[in-house]
Amino acid sequence: MPKPHQTARTVALQALMQVEQGSGYSNIVLDHALDGAGLNKMDKALVSAIFYGVLEKRLTLDYYISRCLSSPGRKPDPMVLMAIRCGAYQILFMDRVPDSAAVNETVRAVKSLGKTQLAGFVNGVLRGLIRKREGIELPGGDSLKALSIRYSVPECLIKLWIEGYGRAATVQILDSLSERPELFIRVNKMKCSVEELGLSLKEDGVKLNPVKELPYAAALENCGAPDSLEQFKKGMFHVQDLSAQWVCRALDPRPGETVCDCCAAPGGKTFTIAQEIGPEGKVYAFDLHEKRVDLIKDGAERLGLGNITARPGDAAKVLEGVPQADKVLCDVPCSGFGVIKRKPEIRYKDLKSLQDLPELQYTILQSASRHVKPGGLLLYSTCTLDPAENSAVAERFLLENNGYEPMNIDIGVRRSIEEPEYMLTMMPFAGASDGFFVAAFRKRTG
Repeated sequence: MPKPHQTARTVALQALMQVEQGSGYSNIVLDHALDGAGLNKMDKALVSAIFYGVLEKRLTLDYYISRCLSSPGRKPDPMVLMAIRCGAYQILFMDRVPDSAAVNETVRAVKSLGKTQLAGFVNGVLRGLIRKREGIELPGGDSLKALSIRYSVPECLIKLWIEGYGRAATVQILDSLSERPELFIRVNKMKCSVEELGLSLKEDGVKLNPVKELPYAAALENCGAPDSLEQFKKGMFHVQDLSAQWVCRALDPRPGETVCDCCAAPGGKTFTIAQEIGPEGKVYAFDLHEKRVDLIKDGAERLGLGNITARPGDAAKVLEGVPQADKVLCDVPCSGFGVIKRKPEIRYKDLKSLQDLPELQYTILQSASRHVKPGGLLLYSTCTLDPAENSAVAERFLLENNGYEPMNIDIGVRRSIEEPEYMLTMMPFAGASDGFFVAAFRKRTG
C-alpha cells in the first residue's frame, strides 16, 4: 500500500529535492524513490516523466516561471520553487496532462509536504503561467544566454564547448541532449549468439536491434527494467552504452591476452573485455571502493566469466599484484558531460569544482602506464566532453613520457572535430550513444 499522500507528484518532488541537495545520481535516486512508493505502473511512468523532464528543462522552466512572478528577482522557498517547476513542466510539455490536474495535484503535493501556507502562491503562479504561456517567447539568436535558456544548459558549459569544439558542433551537441537515450546491451558471446538472444527476448515481447557496425552490441525496445528479464538473470547479456563498447573496440582485446582495467566498476567494460580475451586470457579489474568491486564480482558470476580478478585498489597509486599487461584500460573519473542525456543533472555541475580533475586523471594515467609491458597498449578514456580532461591530459602524457608513442585509432566511429589520429572524441550526434574520448599510446620496446 502507498504511504499517506504518496502521489506521483509527491514522489517526483521529493526525488528532485534529493538530487538538488546532492544526494546521488538521478537514476539511483529515482529507482530508490519508486521502490518505496507503492505506486502502480502508470503512476511510476508519470513520476519518471516529471522527474527527468524537470531536470532536463530546469533553466527553460525558470525562464517561464520568472515571467509569472510579481518579484522575479526574489527566489521562492526551494521546495516550493521545485514544485512550481514540476507543475510548469506538465503545463508546458505534457500534452496528456490537463492543466487543471497539473495545478491541483501540484498544490496538493505542496500541502502534503508541509508547505500549506505557500499553497496559494503555487496555485497563483501556475494559473498565471496557463494564462500567459502563449505570449511568452523564448529568446532567439545564438547568444550564450539564448542558447542556455532554449536548451537548458548553463552558459559556462556552452562556452566551454564552443571554445573546445566550435559553435557548429556545440549546437549539434545541444540538439542531441533532447533525444531519448536508447538502452544498449552487450550480448554475452560465451553463452549465446545475438540471434539466440533475440528470439528468446521476442517471446517476452522485447525487441532486440543488433548494431551492425559493432558485433554483439544491440539496442532493446519495449524492455522496462532489463535486470528483471530472465535472460539477464541467466547472464545472456549485460547493459552497456554503445560508446563504452566503442572504447572496448579501441582497446582491441585479443584471445589469451592479459588486460588491466584500472577504474573498472561497475564492470561493463571489464565484462566485454573478458568475453573477447576468452578463458585463456585474464582481466585484472580494480576500483577504489570494495562495495563497487563487489558489483564487478557479482556481474562476473552472473555472466559466467571466470577470467576476471576483481580487487580494491587506488588507481592513482601502483596497483598490487598485477603482472605486466598486454593492454591497460585507464577509464578515469571525470565530469561526465558526455552522458548528460542519461544523467541530466550533470549539466548543472559547478565548473570550478572540477578544476582539480585533470591533475587526478593525469596521475592515474601515469600510474597505469607502469603496468604495460613493452610493445603493449595503454588506452586513456573518459565519458566527458571537456578538452581539459581529454586532449590536454593526453598531450601532456606524451610530452612527459618518452617511453610511449601515439597509436592511431581507427574503429569506425565518424570523426566530427579535427584532432590527432591517436585521439578520438566520440560525439553523441556522430554515431556514438554518448560523448566519450579515447587516446591510445604504445609502450616502446627499446
